[in-house]
Amino acid sequence: MENTTDNRIQRYRMAIFREVVKLAWEGKLEKEIEGLPDKILGNDIKDEQERIIVKNYIRMAMGLNPCNGDSELTKDVQRALQMNKIEKPLVAVIQNVCETCHRYHEGETSQYDEDCPRSHLDCTEDENKCLGCGKCIGECPLGAISDKIEFIPIIKMLQERKHPVYATIAPAYVGQLKGKMTPGKIRAALKWMGFADMIEVAAFADILTVKEAYEFDHKVKTEKDFFITSCCCPVWVGMIQKNFKHIADHISPSVSPMIASGRVLKVLNPEAKVVFIGPCIAKKAEAKIHALGDAIDYVLTFRELYEIFEALEIDFDVLEDDYREEASFSGRVYGRTGGVSKAVELSVMRVAQQRKIPFKSIAFNGAKDCKEGLERLLRGEIDANFIEGMGCVGGCVGGPRAIASIEEATEKVNDYSEATPMRTPFDNDNVLQMITSLGIRRLESLEDQDSIGNLLVRNLEE
Repeated sequence: MENTTDNRIQRYRMAIFREVVKLAWEGKLEKEIEGLPDKILGNDIKDEQERIIVKNYIRMAMGLNPCNGDSELTKDVQRALQMNKIEKPLVAVIQNVCETCHRYHEGETSQYDEDCPRSHLDCTEDENKCLGCGKCIGECPLGAISDKIEFIPIIKMLQERKHPVYATIAPAYVGQLKGKMTPGKIRAALKWMGFADMIEVAAFADILTVKEAYEFDHKVKTEKDFFITSCCCPVWVGMIQKNFKHIADHISPSVSPMIASGRVLKVLNPEAKVVFIGPCIAKKAEAKIHALGDAIDYVLTFRELYEIFEALEIDFDVLEDDYREEASFSGRVYGRTGGVSKAVELSVMRVAQQRKIPFKSIAFNGAKDCKEGLERLLRGEIDANFIEGMGCVGGCVGGPRAIASIEEATEKVNDYSEATPMRTPFDNDNVLQMITSLGIRRLESLEDQDSIGNLLVRNLEE
């Protein structure tokens, strides 16, 4: 199954982003930006409206809102270069594109046909209802709905070198490797760009796996008890927060591995800045939730990262392989649906070998399946006590900004997970060293809030 947002319009959008990256990296963005639309359009321009559309793609590539009228790109560049944070809304509608569609009908109030993403999906009409799944982006045939890109402030941060900048990369990334790319060469490429290091978020998934294994063991004591993981997926968490608040006491208060990576790195190095790289548009919004305390400074997607590598002409044939074994099978397998369940099950077997109530899991994937699954759970139709949800079909490997097919990416994640001799976090010396550096002496203490404070938890009511 191919990714839903891998269409001609989105590839065109990424080609524009690639040109923006080249100019920004070379320090020529402000000087040459006005000529960029002509360079992109060449002899293909049909009318002035088309030039305005390209300008709006350029604005969103710089992290800015699209503009309904026409304005100088030079002024937009000046604004982009001064920004330290990409502002909401992170998903926006390019109205100039929208108005060219037969589904759009202009009147006193704009109207859309029923099959238009703007008419039946929440994200473009009410930001408070948005789950961040990216479905509307994939369903718009003209690419009128898109997400802002956060690379301009990252370039500034890397080139100023005022802070060590760490790239934390989602477990699903191994499913996206192509050609000469390997985990070690991705790390080498990011270091070449100026990142202090690349760290696999799977290592932080290991830590959270232990935490949730102990929580499951303590909370699921009878056949009627069930435990809902809140790890990983902001679409899943947001769905529960907005539509299923009455089951909040069954939800783990754990932060996602992404948030854990930023928090832990900033405790270990208060000067650090952290850029998360993953397949997900919703992670851009999660990083900006006030209650999560600026753990992550910026978010890039896999698709954006590969366009950056192309723009900077990074030659993976000549890069040294800077490989490092960081995570166990349990942390690595988070990249696909059912992975969290499998990871926690293996750890429950380690911490509670004499359990009377067996671990029985179910994993939902895709927003529709998640919603229907929760409804079935409340009706008592599900025989499971560990409930996992992923907003994308296939889990993170099926994210809207992934590149490879779900089947290919899942196979690669499974192979990478099996390749490590470390089966669980309890076998991972990296985890033990990391928590010791945080002042946590035993893995068992990860469930004890007095020991870890708010480092790995969040208030789901905020």
